[in-house]
Amino acid sequence: MSAAGWEPVQLRELRAELQENPALAAEAEGTRILMDVESFITRYAILPMASILPVALWAVATHLANCFDSFPYLSLSSPLPRCGKTRLLEVLELLVARPWRGTAPTEAAIFRFIETSQPTLLLDEVESLSGKRMSERDAAVLAILNAGYKKGQTVPRCVGQSHKLQQFHVYGPKAFACIGSLPATLRDRCILIPMQRRAPGESVARFRYERARREAEPVRGAVEQTAKAFASEITVTYSSLPELSFLSDRDEELFAPLFSICAVFAPGRVQELQRCARTLCDAKAGDSVDDSLSMRLLADVRTVWLRNSDAMLTEALIPALAALPESPWASEVELNPRKLARLLRAFDVRSRTVRVSGARGKGYVREELDRAFERYLSPDQSKEGSEACQA
Repeated sequence: MSAAGWEPVQLRELRAELQENPALAAEAEGTRILMDVESFITRYAILPMASILPVALWAVATHLANCFDSFPYLSLSSPLPRCGKTRLLEVLELLVARPWRGTAPTEAAIFRFIETSQPTLLLDEVESLSGKRMSERDAAVLAILNAGYKKGQTVPRCVGQSHKLQQFHVYGPKAFACIGSLPATLRDRCILIPMQRRAPGESVARFRYERARREAEPVRGAVEQTAKAFASEITVTYSSLPELSFLSDRDEELFAPLFSICAVFAPGRVQELQRCARTLCDAKAGDSVDDSLSMRLLADVRTVWLRNSDAMLTEALIPALAALPESPWASEVELNPRKLARLLRAFDVRSRTVRVSGARGKGYVREELDRAFERYLSPDQSKEGSEACQA
């Protein structure tokens, strides 16, 4: 299958529009390059639609990190393993500036490597940073990562036999892959990309590193060349960027570099980026959740869902969950509408206004839940749920 065959429909439509309009295409070199980055990413990784443009812009931004006062981190998180986090890091490694992809680096390795190489850090399996009993080593690593969000930040360390004090710069692009949520301080510095397991019918190309590296070379080369050519313009755009009033102060700080790049590379897509930013930041507003509890809840929702119902009201769903035999929802966990929404949000299931048998109120739609059931519940669980619904 060709590269274009893996593209989301929105990208295919935009590419067709450029091909049909030579005048527009002549002025859209940056747009085409950005689309090539998106196409390469989506060839090998399944992302939520609202994440594709921001992740592509983030990859471009790594080549322009010195143009900005701060640099947003990426958090690739999922409720369970096998959701494509490591694969996305592998794909980004082929696109970003001076990549270093690895697991569990020490504090000393991080600050020395950033000082000497100014890499884009792509760190996998960072769950230990979220432990309730964090080791001294992990606490030191977390402190450096927290500081490295701002340009000019340094950490003082004594080096050599003379213990001479030296300031090490720690600013630079960083992306993290983890199961669950990052610590609150690090999470606050991240654009959160919720990763999900592939649903039946979703497909990506097989990732073979050498083949993918060859495919990425012209894309990365074009990004590097264009970023260098546009660096001054992007710096000016960033310094004079209008207030992004639809975002909170921290979220505006995170997305300002991406909006600056988009305004120069692909000005016709700024409104699209605005919609993506709203979606990702709204999702981020929820608190982190206990993943094992979320899995229990998802299975129980499947069990109590009313047969042949396209939607179910929250006010009906909560009592049904509490009535399940040996259910934690009646006593161990105080399940209210807000808690229910938070737990289900990990599976990209959202509370919304629904109508059931003439009654209107907050609830959930079966179509969204079915996608979560297919991704996370085994066939046996799904069968049990179906039989319970039919009983």
